[in-house]
Amino acid sequence: MDGYTRVIPRDFFNEAKLLKCLGQLALKILDCQLPEGIKIEISENGEPFDIQLTGDGLLFISNYETLINDKRVDFFTTYNAKGPFPLLAYYDEIETTVFDENGEFTNEFIEGFKQ
Repeated sequence: MDGYTRVIPRDFFNEAKLLKCLGQLALKILDCQLPEGIKIEISENGEPFDIQLTGDGLLFISNYETLINDKRVDFFTTYNAKGPFPLLAYYDEIETTVFDENGEFTNEFIEGFKQ
């Protein structure tokens, strides 16, 4: 849904949660806290974040490509997601939870992506 109609304050919270999760991911990269065997790169194009909402309720940033071990992975949150770090990763038709309640990588994510 390109350019979805935002409703305030609900979408402040929805988009903030997505940005918080991706900020946590970026901190893990910058602080060298990635699990062994996992290399994550986020392209930084300097443009404003283009946050989009799909028809099935997934929020994502369309203009920042992310690679895990040199393969594109899409990161998103579900609309009105609960929990402090509800980031999901989608790759090769597999969806996995990225972080636990404390913002640490889940075993599911680590096992799914480590080389």
